[in-house]
Amino acid sequence: DKNTNIVSDTTIENEEKLDKNDKVVINLTALNKITAKTSFIKIAVGDKKSFGTLEIKGLKCKVIEEKNSFDTIAYVQVKDLSKKDNDRVFLFNGWTFASNPTFQSIEHPIYDLWITSCENI
Repeated sequence: DKNTNIVSDTTIENEEKLDKNDKVVINLTALNKITAKTSFIKIAVGDKKSFGTLEIKGLKCKVIEEKNSFDTIAYVQVKDLSKKDNDRVFLFNGWTFASNPTFQSIEHPIYDLWITSCENI
């Protein structure tokens, strides 16, 4: 009995560690409109990444079902760090949709960003 309990306790601890390490990841496609270079960005929820002068923070990512179809949505915040304002207001702060990136678009004169998928949901 004691050996079984030790094994099950260890198993539970290992499962908890795996769950904490499996972060939800937001997959984005980024386009530099000047160079026409496309990049693929993976951001763990809660983390920040840079693309050019943009700072991108992923806050949430979900897959939703509506009328027998699925869509991936993500809540992201985007700042343009080239702006020397002390306020550094968000260029974009909201939900964006994989199925319709122009519905809530991230507008910038040089860069385009759009969500493609989420991982570990």
